[in-house]
Order: sequence, then structure tokens, then C-alpha cells
Amino acid sequence: MSQRVDVAIIGSGFSGSILAWILAKRGMRVALIDASTHPRFAIGESSTPIADTILRRLGQQFKLPELCSLSTWATWQKEHPDLACGRKRGFSYYFHRQGEPFAESNLGERSLLVAASPDDEVADTHWYRPDVDTYFWRRAVAAGALDLTGHRVHAVQPAGEGTWAVECGQASQVKVLAEWIIDASGRSSVLARLASAPSLVDRLRTCSRSMFAHYRGVASWRSLAQRQGLETKHDPFDPDDAAQHHLVGDGWVWMLRFNNGITSVGYTCGAEHPSRSPRSVSLAFPALADLLRNASMVAPESGPRSSGRLQSWFDPVVDSRRIMLPTAALTLDPLHSTGIAHALAGVERLTAIIGCNSRAEQNELIERYRRSFLEETEFLDTLVSTAYELIGDFDRFTAACMLYFAGAIRCEERYQRGDVPTHLWNADDREFVAFVNGASTRLRGGDEGALEAIRAGLTPWNTAGLMNPSCGNRYAYTATKQPVS
Repeated sequence: MSQRVDVAIIGSGFSGSILAWILAKRGMRVALIDASTHPRFAIGESSTPIADTILRRLGQQFKLPELCSLSTWATWQKEHPDLACGRKRGFSYYFHRQGEPFAESNLGERSLLVAASPDDEVADTHWYRPDVDTYFWRRAVAAGALDLTGHRVHAVQPAGEGTWAVECGQASQVKVLAEWIIDASGRSSVLARLASAPSLVDRLRTCSRSMFAHYRGVASWRSLAQRQGLETKHDPFDPDDAAQHHLVGDGWVWMLRFNNGITSVGYTCGAEHPSRSPRSVSLAFPALADLLRNASMVAPESGPRSSGRLQSWFDPVVDSRRIMLPTAALTLDPLHSTGIAHALAGVERLTAIIGCNSRAEQNELIERYRRSFLEETEFLDTLVSTAYELIGDFDRFTAACMLYFAGAIRCEERYQRGDVPTHLWNADDREFVAFVNGASTRLRGGDEGALEAIRAGLTPWNTAGLMNPSCGNRYAYTATKQPVS
């Protein structure tokens, strides 16, 4: 069987399906190809204000109100009550010592809370990916995308006259002829593999691995803290309504809570350390052991999934008609919850590229896409690898996180005032990138004056009052989250 389309998209996760939905709605012939079917287990669940902003922009530009309604907690609950998600007010961090109960002599001594929204109405969300990916896939198919889920891609070959032939299938073989091939296959990186694209991963300093699963019965951190008499009245939000990070010396445990009673739990550490399940890690840390004591794993059926080394990195442009979305070209690390934003930025950029009628302008947009992606990746790698190197020193780790939050907030502010950045996380601000690189070097080198120098040097970009020694590591900056119109 042979099918002719304008665009063949490999991968039907949220980014591939949203792109297929948009293009199909614009009248293009789209094939959505995936080796597996829906629903399915997946992680990469934590959204951010940048991700929500881009999702809302896509909804407004392409007249897809469903995307707008999924950009805040309140509108999601109103318009999609049957679609599981979690409420995310910000980021919470707790520094644990092996064999000791969690405790602080002073507020913020071993904890950090950074708000991303002023209230629950405009809160971000954790995406329960089995539901969310299925939803977007169904919307793409309903809009007219050819559904080829359950079809593994075997080859992508030139077919003449500016087209490519995608050979796919399981029992029966299907050939899809397309002008554009877009890779949205995530860590599978199908295009890179089939094109024997050179790996750039050796250029990354971040080197980590994960083991993760979904659980029921994970206890509340806030309840545990209150039972132990820990200070909570200064918290700008419920720390369970967050991307919750538990730092455990050689790595960290994440907890993302959904409104269906399921919690995503994973342990990430340096790749030189052995792979361990979150439950086995928790045994050495009393507070974590309490949180997971009555938890039972519900997915995946085969047990906690282990990643091996997480990192992969490829040039996203194989050639002028074969392009990878960021999630297929890069796997970095979950530490700063950057994956959904990066994926959605890729969708927005690729819709502009594919919809452009001028070949010269199209080529210029493709080169801009490549440059933005590569420079964003280099910048994120600096931020994430620095944080990992300092994960055993809470004050310096916190300072490394402040560099990320300063860039993220500045990027959010630029979107808010209508100045669409060419790079996410303020990575197109050369002065800011230079400052971050210098600050990271000082933090890694153990410079005794690094914290004060960073606090002072961050001033031009620090509209949120980050690194204020009087706030007890509690930040309630809210100016970038506005109600959905």
C-alpha cells in the first residue's frame, strides 16, 4: 500500500500529534507514524510557564481553543475534567542527609521553593502522558491525519521529485511518499539512526541516568513536614503542588502528583553511579522512606524503567526536508523541566518553516531553527551539569538553580510583552550567557566569593529578587503568569 502526503511525522507523542493536528487543520496531508499505539506509559510530564505560553500561542494562532484551555490548571479542569493532570505551582527542593530525618535550623537551610504562578487558577500542570498523548493523537486523526500508529519505520529513502519514501509497517508494509519528514520519535531518534547522523553527545558535560515508574499511595510531603514540626507557613504554595525534588547526595528523586491518585517518581544520578529504583534509594533517607512506605507501583507493567545514560544529542537538521523536533534531537536531563517547552517551541518553529512559501526564507528559517536549538542546548547543558556537580552542597546548588530561574523568568517576561525570543531561557542574550558561563566556572571551582559575586552580577536580569538572603529560599514571584483570556 502506498500513500502520498505532504508531511510524514514519525512519532505520535504530544509534540508530533500537536504538529500533525495543526498541519492537518491547515489543509495539509499528514501521516502520523509510530511503532506503538495509545495509550502508553511515558514520562516528561512537568510543564512550565514558558511551555504554557507557547501552547497558548499555538492555540490562538491556529484557532485551536483546546490548546489554550490546556495551558492553565483551572481551564484544564473546566474544559477537560476527564483528562488526568497534576497541579503545579512551582518547584520545591529538599536536601536530605543519609540516615537522618529531614530538619532545618533556619528556614531555607535545606529547602527551596520557587513559585511559577500567583494562585491555583493560572497554575501550570503535570501532564499525565498516557492520557494527554492519547488526546492529542485523537485530535490529529480527527482533523484528518493519516493514522499509522502501530507501524514501525524501517527505512527513509529518496523517491525523486523532491519526495521521500518512508517504509513502515508490522505484518503489512506501507510506503508513505512525503515532501517533508519530521522526526518526533523522542529518544528513539529514528531519523538520526536511519541517516547515520553523527552524535554530538560527547560535547555535553551533563552525564546522568534515571530509573522511574508510576505509583499509587505516595504520601504527602506537606503532611509529613507538619507532623515533624517543620516550618510551612512561609511556603508560597503547597510543596506537593510542584515539581518536587529530593536531593540525596549523589542524585535526586522527583515526585510529580496527578489528580488521578498516581505519582510519577524517579531517581536520577550521575551516570557513573549504579542504577537504582526510587524505593531502594529511599531506604537510606527516613523522610523519603516515609513518603514511599505504602506506595505501590502501577506502571510500567515490567517494573521501574531504567534509562542507561540519558543523554543524546544530534543536529536537528538532517537536510532541508528532514528535520528533527527538539525531543528527538536531544535528551538532556529532567532537572529543570525543560522538555515540554523545548518540544512546543520546536512545533511552533516548524509550523512557520513548513508554512513558508519562499524557498530562500524557508532555508533561512531552517538555519535559524538549527542555530537556536544548538545554542539553547549548550546553555542548558552548562546550567544542568553545574547543578549536578554541586548537588552535595546545597547553597551552591541553589545558586546554580538561580541562574536557570533568572533566564527562565526573563524569557517569560519577554513573551509577556510581545518580544518573542529567538532562543528559550534567555539563551540569545549574549551578556547573560557570558555571565552564566563565568558564574558556573566560579561555582564549580569552589570560589569562596562566588555566591556574593553572583548575587551582585545577576542584578540586570534579576527582576524576581532571587538570591535575597532574607527570604529563606522562598520565592513567590508571580508577574509572568496571567489569566487566560
